[in-house]
Amino acid sequence: MNNSTQAMVDFLRDKYRRNIEMQENIFTAFTDGRIGVELGGSPEARADFARRSLHEAESMLELFETTNVAHLGTTGPMGAIAKQQLRILARPFL
Repeated sequence: MNNSTQAMVDFLRDKYRRNIEMQENIFTAFTDGRIGVELGGSPEARADFARRSLHEAESMLELFETTNVAHLGTTGPMGAIAKQQLRILARPFL
């Protein structure tokens, strides 16, 4: 993996991990009542929403690691596809 590819991987990992941390904080704030009352709905519904958001954030990092990073630098079509996917994933942050 060259330096620019590694930099994109590191950047995206950081973004995904920060998103997980943010979702964990939101989940905690929803479940302990610091936020969410003004949104209406039951505490259980707010906690369920926060739980699903956290699960989604964790899944994004897992998906990135297993379907993209694992194939970077490999030869053949999988390596080429992984490199292109990496660029597509990083593009919104440029």
